[in-house]
Amino acid sequence: MYPEQTHIINERGIGLLGAIFVIVILALFGLLIARYTQTTSVSSAEDYLWAQALYSTESGIRLRMLEHDGGGNWSGWTGYPVVQNFSVSEVSSSLQSLGNPSYIRAKAFQNQIVREMEVKYIK
Repeated sequence: MYPEQTHIINERGIGLLGAIFVIVILALFGLLIARYTQTTSVSSAEDYLWAQALYSTESGIRLRMLEHDGGGNWSGWTGYPVVQNFSVSEVSSSLQSLGNPSYIRAKAFQNQIVREMEVKYIK
């Protein structure tokens, strides 16, 4: 009697399935973006702390070199110098006289982040 109406009723379910499919795909895409943002954020924070540790270690070595060259007093400090919240300690040194290479090893540490560096220089 009304063949057009039965045809229209059968197509309504397709639209609902299509909408659910699009919503699921968009939700998955949103989750991927959120996870990528979190991973990138943690990675940048770790890179920042590693760079701080590197520069802190370098500063400690420069202080030791300055003391060796007569411009500072490393041995007079009661504790480790603190540079950018990193404690810097001298691991070893073989300071030589003029013209001979000297080696200084130091490390900077804060919680679980440790950065060690060795420098060779000639006075």
